[in-house]
Amino acid sequence: MPSLLSNLKSAREWATPTLKSSAFLSRGVLTPEEFVAAGDELTFRCPTWTWEAGDPSRRKKHLPPDKQFLMTRNVPCAARVSSLENAVADEMGGGGGKGCLGED
Repeated sequence: MPSLLSNLKSAREWATPTLKSSAFLSRGVLTPEEFVAAGDELTFRCPTWTWEAGDPSRRKKHLPPDKQFLMTRNVPCAARVSSLENAVADEMGGGGGKGCLGED
């Protein structure tokens, strides 16, 4: 199944060429230049976001080598995993403050 999905993704990339002119307002898609500009703005305003180079064998030619995708790290979260585990245990009828796997 993974090879079928990979083949479908490759066919989609072949059939849909890289945009040369903006279609954001009409179709909601970005050109590579718009993507890089938006990513630069995002990384400037939100320090949890960074550009990543990724695996060299999977790089896209239409993007700069050091700006292949965006990654976010260390994002503060209001709900902690332990509180989610307790909520799941309560829903399953376990209760008693035990986690999802029944550990104390």
